[in-house]
Amino acid sequence: MFNGERPFVSGREPKIEDCMWSATGGQKPDYVRLSSRETCDVLIIGGGFNGVTAGLYCAEKGAKALLVEAQDIGSGASGRNAGQVNPGQFLSPEAIQKALGPDYGPRFLKDLGNAPNLVRDMISKHGIECFADERPIVRCATTAAKTRDLEKQTSDWQALGANVEMVYGSTLEEMNGSTRYKAALIDYRGFTLQPLAYVRGLARVAVSKGLRIAVGSKVTSLEFENGRWKAKTGSTTIIADKVILSTNAYSDDLVPGFKEEIMPLGAFGIATADPLPQEWRERILPHYIAMWDTHKIPLWFRYDPEGRLHVGSIGFLPLHAEGDRWVTRAMKFVFPSAPQFKWGYRWSGTIGQTVDRLPHLVEPRPGILATIGCNGRGIAPNTYFGTMLAKMALGETVETPLPVRTPTKYPLRQMALEAYDVGIRVYRNSLLFR
Repeated sequence: MFNGERPFVSGREPKIEDCMWSATGGQKPDYVRLSSRETCDVLIIGGGFNGVTAGLYCAEKGAKALLVEAQDIGSGASGRNAGQVNPGQFLSPEAIQKALGPDYGPRFLKDLGNAPNLVRDMISKHGIECFADERPIVRCATTAAKTRDLEKQTSDWQALGANVEMVYGSTLEEMNGSTRYKAALIDYRGFTLQPLAYVRGLARVAVSKGLRIAVGSKVTSLEFENGRWKAKTGSTTIIADKVILSTNAYSDDLVPGFKEEIMPLGAFGIATADPLPQEWRERILPHYIAMWDTHKIPLWFRYDPEGRLHVGSIGFLPLHAEGDRWVTRAMKFVFPSAPQFKWGYRWSGTIGQTVDRLPHLVEPRPGILATIGCNGRGIAPNTYFGTMLAKMALGETVETPLPVRTPTKYPLRQMALEAYDVGIRVYRNSLLFR
């Protein structure tokens, strides 16, 4: 009945080449071929934002680090997401404080709220070409009740010193070119970038600092032996003092219990085959902002660096995704005057959802460190968490914004996986467009 870590009707994940970002993803880093036996201070498993950032920090500190990736750098969720560098999480400041308490809540709000600046610093310091665009991210309210929710969040964030504000009516319409939404929260802390170019750029810098990266290297076993960790990938044995597990929603059974910490969810994108004509770029998102809304299953819209229009939502790709029915409905719902465009890219990725909708800092076994559960916020948090995990692995003193925990299974995980997929598909094809 079940389809492993994916819902029964979701099929296989599209290749990274099917993703719009592959068109402008930039040069891949130099990789190494592993010998029969490798030793390192820190073994990093997974080549997304989290793992690459961890590897970069280790290399800058002079540690001997090795990153192994089962596919290619950025081939998972890092190279497939919407490219919105959002602060924090989807939860409100009030909800985060309540969930994490007085010891961790304020630190989480401060550090994760500032995480986009860490990304900016990485880009600036290392000269990473990833089409960073400082125009803010706009979250549009879908109902009067959602407007009140956003107003409350705006007030809460402003009380914490965040640069956010509400906009309404004609001001919003001028920004996004749509009459669908009447109010929105503008978060000036956030910005957009080309996610695949960013993670590849980070990896090129890390390699230049001394990080060794091996791709096509799936780790099949991980055992503690004689005071160190022994990993196997193909015919190679890797001996490491510490392990950073950066596989998130793409985790398997390598470390028992780890993948059960989250429930995998899909996120997909559909993009035009070519850049939109200038006349339509002046009418659809004329300020070139990135926009998403407050639907239970949100819609989002943005342009790529060359002017292709990207439409996305939560869930795995719609059934019969090779057709244009769903994306045409989405466009007519938000931009009713838009013509029928030619859609050329269709892709999806997998994100990890935790029970409390917050990321978790996990030590499944002594000496194995990980964060898991981005809950749809990957770029800024994982840039922050990768650096944090590297510091911990190197024995530095770190005040973490999350408590360290051992893995806990997501309740009724496999049943929830299928139920969420069905619910998302029903909502996305009906209630979303009301």
